[in-house]
Amino acid sequence: MDRRKISEDFFDEHPLEQLSTAQLTYFRMITIMMSDLEELVNETVISVMEESRHEQYLAEKERFMNLDKAEDIVSYMRKIKDPVNCSLLIQKALEYQDDVIPLVLKRLCKSGHDVFIENATVLIANADIKYTEQLYDIFPDIRNAYARSELCIVFGVKKKSEYTQLLLEQYALIKKERPDKDYEQGPLLALYLILEA
Repeated sequence: MDRRKISEDFFDEHPLEQLSTAQLTYFRMITIMMSDLEELVNETVISVMEESRHEQYLAEKERFMNLDKAEDIVSYMRKIKDPVNCSLLIQKALEYQDDVIPLVLKRLCKSGHDVFIENATVLIANADIKYTEQLYDIFPDIRNAYARSELCIVFGVKKKSEYTQLLLEQYALIKKERPDKDYEQGPLLALYLILEA
């Protein structure tokens, strides 16, 4: 499906929020892709940490930097506390992506854990394209609306127009399921990334 299949005024009628969970997740995705920016952001945050937080950050970093089993890495994707360490954990998971991502995809079908969902989304967006295709295959099995919302952003980052129909369906479905949240912004952001590029 391409741009011509969506009404001319779709984006006028469905504006993208400037600040949403989807936008924050997208920022995390692109900072990992831009290592200089990621390093600058992390250095800035680390430089102003209180001493107790800095000690916790270092202890947590040391624990997961030595992980070398896929199950342990996936488990840590739920437990990680300090946001600065998230990008380092994603880099670790990318080193073992052939073992880690199949486990992540399996857990995503049932998970409602926000931290895990967000880390999984950033991981898959930065992994080999074959995992985006596998995500598409399992998408009907993902129960949690927040997980579906976040994971839609992966399709937008990959900029493949064949995902447009799924994104339109998820936009309508999630908006209906969770009118109390901004979860529809995930598939909407993905549509913007694909069709307004």
